Amino acid sequence: MFLAVVLASPSPTPTPSPLKTIVTVKASAFCGALAAHVNAAITSAVNNDQSLGNAITVLHSNGLAGSVLDREREIHRLEDLGDSIYKSYRSGEAEVKQLRDLASKASDPAEKASLTEAADALGGALYRQHLVQRDLQGFTAFLDASDMMSDFDGKAGEMVTPEMAYEEQNDMAFRQQPTAYWLPGTYANPQTGSLVGHESGDQDVEMAQAASNDFRGRMGAIFLDEMNAGNHIATAGSVCTTPN
Repeated sequence: MFLAVVLASPSPTPTPSPLKTIVTVKASAFCGALAAHVNAAITSAVNNDQSLGNAITVLHSNGLAGSVLDREREIHRLEDLGDSIYKSYRSGEAEVKQLRDLASKASDPAEKASLTEAADALGGALYRQHLVQRDLQGFTAFLDASDMMSDFDGKAGEMVTPEMAYEEQNDMAFRQQPTAYWLPGTYANPQTGSLVGHESGDQDVEMAQAASNDFRGRMGAIFLDEMNAGNHIATAGSVCTTPN
């Protein structure tokens, strides 16, 4: 049986794989459990790295300022990626919990420490991915709310008619631009001060690209956690391995 860990870097940020361990696992209940839970947790982290890389790429496109179909396609793609990352996060967290339980049963103190540190690092990577996913879904929720409240047809139509002006004024208090909580800090366009649903497609693209740059910058900490996890997994798994 093989414990094969291969991390594929997201396409926008080519990075050497921090988890490359390939070992042969000895036949024992402990080693079998170690292989199963480590592989499953790493698979979740790897899948999320790929999904985050795809999200970073999609956010750098201009689809939000395109046709109605282009805009809907981009939002749906981002929503699907967010859902996928969340599912993998929950699955990976369950495996990390199993690794912690396995560590608690280890008789050797060094092995117990290595397994615990591996679980901590993998759990840290998964949680950082989850935080990005949560911010991504906050952004797509904002876009959906914006479209629901928009007086434009796909951000490209005509504004409200004069007959609706009075109702529009009364509605303003409930439609103020919220803080862009999906970014670390406040995104603001002082030139426009636009209301939700009244920002242009180009403004949405600008916000999406700011989110993309933010998410890309947060990948480094994820890779560092994965690298630490790989080192600790190699140490913890040494009792179960034979040289290839």
